[in-house]
Amino acid sequence: MHSTVLQIPESAAPSAPSLELSQTQPPAAISQACAERATLKGLLNCYIREVCPGSIPRADDRSAPMAMEFALPESCARLRAEVTYWSLVGPHDFGTVTIFDQTVKMWRPAHPAQVITMLLMECEARISGADSNGMLELMRRVLNSYDQISKLGQNARGPSASFLSAEQGLHFGHWLHPTPKSREGMTDWQQAVYAPEFRNSFQLHYFAADNTLVEAGSADAQSTHALLADIPGLALDDIGPDETVIPLHPLQAQAMLLRPEVQALIAAGHLRNLGLRGGKFAATSSVRTVYASDYRWMLKFSLPVKITNSHRVNLHHELEAGVVMARLLKKIGPLSPRFQIINDPAFVTLSLPDCSESGFEVIFRENPFMGQAGDGVVTIAALTADPLPGQHSLLSRSVMDLSRRENSLPSKIALRWFKAYLDCAVRPALDLYERWGIALEAHQQNSLLDIGSGLPTRAFFRDNQGYYVADTLLDTLSGLEPSLRNIKALCFAEAEINERYCYYLIVNQVFSIISRLGRDGLADESALVTRFRAFLQEVGTLAKGPAAGFVKFVLNADHLPAKGNLLTRLHDVDELQADGEKAVYVRLANPLAMSAAEDCHVRA
Repeated sequence: MHSTVLQIPESAAPSAPSLELSQTQPPAAISQACAERATLKGLLNCYIREVCPGSIPRADDRSAPMAMEFALPESCARLRAEVTYWSLVGPHDFGTVTIFDQTVKMWRPAHPAQVITMLLMECEARISGADSNGMLELMRRVLNSYDQISKLGQNARGPSASFLSAEQGLHFGHWLHPTPKSREGMTDWQQAVYAPEFRNSFQLHYFAADNTLVEAGSADAQSTHALLADIPGLALDDIGPDETVIPLHPLQAQAMLLRPEVQALIAAGHLRNLGLRGGKFAATSSVRTVYASDYRWMLKFSLPVKITNSHRVNLHHELEAGVVMARLLKKIGPLSPRFQIINDPAFVTLSLPDCSESGFEVIFRENPFMGQAGDGVVTIAALTADPLPGQHSLLSRSVMDLSRRENSLPSKIALRWFKAYLDCAVRPALDLYERWGIALEAHQQNSLLDIGSGLPTRAFFRDNQGYYVADTLLDTLSGLEPSLRNIKALCFAEAEINERYCYYLIVNQVFSIISRLGRDGLADESALVTRFRAFLQEVGTLAKGPAAGFVKFVLNADHLPAKGNLLTRLHDVDELQADGEKAVYVRLANPLAMSAAEDCHVRA
């Protein structure tokens, strides 16, 4: 059943809790209301996108819908959500939410917990394969996420334009997720120490293992000892020549020390528990990747925590993929002075019998943001995130600051900003796919921009889980790096890459920029969509390789693929453990194709 968009006069709108916040409330109440707004907004948007799409106004329709109404037969009710902003490409904003109780035939205020329960009951009834266990599991995670957002909000600070601040400023998490801040396996006190939003730092936990039990790899043959040697304050003079040091996140170390096989290795003298030592690290936005401004590597660990959709573990094929891709990309050479891939060129782990992953897997990631090098560098997720109450988004602040410095209209700066972003972040990524058949899982959290001068000047991509190599270019690339053939998980048909790349680069990343500029009143979304279509047409005209088919797909498909985070959670799919690491996908009406139809209509 589809929802309908209703035009409701203000006088008819019943009095009810609103998703808009009042600055007159005390801090604790603001934090709770902020959590309610973020949780309901995420769930409603996921419900509209994945379960009950509803009616969407045309891009040239100036009368944006005032409300949406959903039939909720499982609850014998209807839900009405005031629409305060309708996005062509991203999540919508909502105000007052009310329920029409069919038993008493009247509208009444809707408590957030009640709305959450009712929507999840509808999901269970409407979605094939969903059951009560999945719904209860999802409800638990929704409430866990709500609780975390509420607690974070009590001491929240918005992100600023620097690497670590942006990494630690994602208070609301994924822009279209029903459980964006759910973290199962971390207590409140552990979150206060190890979660990025609390802006703390901590020492790592180290083990020394017999070399015969250790597996390690490096793109340039560096030893693990050499990789760890320049961690500030880390003394390794008590390590024997027949031992290798393995660092772990303290949470992972605590979990590993409870395992009988690890205890047996320690008792037999094959593994030594060195405890906490060395300099301190801070968690980045992924929680399990840690950063120190004075160390040349970031370290990515497994964690005994389920974050949003998945248990966060480093899989063995990912360790090898990072090394192989680092070698390959070095042989390919510089891509663009404005675009850099942050490699994961080394790993170390402890090998245990009869298991692919022991839990000791550690990935070494390049750190191009040492010292002051991270000033002005921000993840796109932080750049486009909803601001905290009383604040402006990081993207809005960037545009407005440049507007004041240049004494130019914010709307003009926004268009320049968008063009600069496309040129430094999207064009080189498409050029990489065109020339070498390598597509990137370039979602908001994996993609960073340098906005230190106001306009985007450089872009970065990170994540050794995020490479897709076109099978049509495999022979060429294997000629450069023969070991690429051994990593089967990296190779895909172009048709499958088009689907995934479309979601990550276009729907998740570019559309988030368009949506944020529109939501902040800096640009009209339809105008940005038209500009982006022209940009893709320009790229497609010049492309002769894989990018040609990709651009054609993006511009002409009636619907575009998008990850269905609500459905993924309802079916309890762990993406990292699923076959091919696939989530549940849905199809969205393509605004780029809509733009083309409207352009033809205007020209006619």
